Amino acid sequence: MRTGHRSVAGGSAGATLAAAVGMCLQCAPAAGATDDRLVLSANGSTLTGDHGGGGAAATWLRQFDSGSLFGLGAEYETVYNSHWTLGNFNGSLALGQQSAKTTLYAEGHLGSGETGGEPFHYTNVAGGIVMAATSWLSVQLEERYIDIQPSRGNLPKLGVSMHVAPALLASLSYAQSFGGNLDTKLGTARLDYAGARFTWLLGAAYGPVAPRVLNLIGQTVGPSKTLKEGFIGAGKSFGRTDWQLIGDYQDLEGFKRTTITLNCTVHLGTPGPPK
Repeated sequence: MRTGHRSVAGGSAGATLAAAVGMCLQCAPAAGATDDRLVLSANGSTLTGDHGGGGAAATWLRQFDSGSLFGLGAEYETVYNSHWTLGNFNGSLALGQQSAKTTLYAEGHLGSGETGGEPFHYTNVAGGIVMAATSWLSVQLEERYIDIQPSRGNLPKLGVSMHVAPALLASLSYAQSFGGNLDTKLGTARLDYAGARFTWLLGAAYGPVAPRVLNLIGQTVGPSKTLKEGFIGAGKSFGRTDWQLIGDYQDLEGFKRTTITLNCTVHLGTPGPPK
């Protein structure tokens, strides 16, 4: 399950790293599978008005044999006349047995930047719990706080994930803001396939959302508008590396962004069996 709308739809390299960490919450390894990884990500986007943007991120992740995770990284993003630099952290603690596991997790993206020559601070932090109700059904509860001047507020989320087949995970989530000026009510649906030879994902999101929740910083799109979004991706492993390519399209009532993201995960430990 993804850890917040930053994953894929957030429009940044670090957003997709959050997605990778979120999926690990659902796919904990077997005992003895401690794994160090270097996750590299880069993206480029086009915006309405012949503008564009791009960015890159790098994160070191350690996944322990219990399924717990810890990660640290850095990220740089630019959109039109804005740019920002972030320090990222991810962590999760897996409790219980594999068939009835509960996972506590936290993530943070902290930094600063400039938009139109004016400085701003960037804070996006979240914590939550993923509970396995059965071997095929899990529930996610998350609280997220966003403060990207001048937008700020809380964005709690409820999500449900179901294994509709051994390799196919379907996820539904709903996030609604309160206590600030985010004015966001966002629903997301997603399918993830993790096969022996390749992986793929596809999904959609719909609802009113503040532009800065999507990392549209410095854009004159006004207050919250209705988002229509679709995304699709595919991945494959080669030796010690896992590659993933994702395309994301967002339409915020006529203000449009198309983003292509390339991720590469390098397994730093002993290589596993061929895939």
